[in-house]
Amino acid sequence: MSDIHSKSSHLYTIQDLADWKPPLYTRIIHSGVLNIKNRMLIFGDEGSWKSILAIHTAHSIARGSSWLGFRTSPCNVLRLQAELPLYIDRERTLKYCAGSESIYLTQNASTITPGLAERATSYSYPPTVVSRTEQFIHIDESSGWESLRQDIENCIVYLPTAPLVVILDPLFKIFNHDLNKEIDVKPMLDKIDLIMEDAKHTPGISFIIIHHTRKATTDERGLPVTMGSQDATGSRALVRWCDTVLRVDPDPKDRTLAKVQVTFTKHRNADDVLPTIALRWDRKTLHPQILYRTMPKEDGGDELMERGDLGLVQLE
Repeated sequence: MSDIHSKSSHLYTIQDLADWKPPLYTRIIHSGVLNIKNRMLIFGDEGSWKSILAIHTAHSIARGSSWLGFRTSPCNVLRLQAELPLYIDRERTLKYCAGSESIYLTQNASTITPGLAERATSYSYPPTVVSRTEQFIHIDESSGWESLRQDIENCIVYLPTAPLVVILDPLFKIFNHDLNKEIDVKPMLDKIDLIMEDAKHTPGISFIIIHHTRKATTDERGLPVTMGSQDATGSRALVRWCDTVLRVDPDPKDRTLAKVQVTFTKHRNADDVLPTIALRWDRKTLHPQILYRTMPKEDGGDELMERGDLGLVQLE
């Protein structure tokens, strides 16, 4: 340990950095999609299945199962849902869990072993997902933030020791000031940063925020203009603050309203270029099927990785 690090523990020489031991858990969604103490924004228009994606994200990372084709590490999840009444959120959640059980049993049907039913139930109803439905909470105000902070503290105390992911769905319902003004948005972002940096919150907290697109702009032909992360509603401070931004767009040609395309418009900590992913949501199970993943190639083209036909065994 260097003399300066001994004197001021926040100052590191190169040797101090080499000697420092990183935490055991650093990845939640692998490939750099979501790490410990990271911030992720998922945004899209109405009808883009954002809230169902929030449920799927919560359960996937709680049980350590595949998420949109990415590996995950098990963690605890606190999901604050502020848009729907409790009875609808309950219906969706239990429908999703029942779908998870059906998919698990179908995918493991060829390897029937003792305890399969119990494992399917444990997998499908993860006890480390904690939900709160609250339609009148504003986390940019002191009372609302204190309420959320206490929920986070309770999850850390009462859930098994593991990283915690806090999912806020949607931002516009839990923010009472002007989302378009950085002077209003930044204090909330600073509070989130402070709670993530709190040394007693080990092994770490990450945040996922569900958000909406702004009103679309059009070109001279009347066609919508896509501006990536800038299409998220509100101040640019929010997008600058996030480590990963995932945009969700409904397929305009899909008359079933079940197909969406997800695009990583920002991936600060990604190990490599991230794919564009086409999904088809199954209304019976509320689970997605990956139709294809498109990876950019060095020659400027795209490499398409297609998936199978719709069926329980193909659902994630």
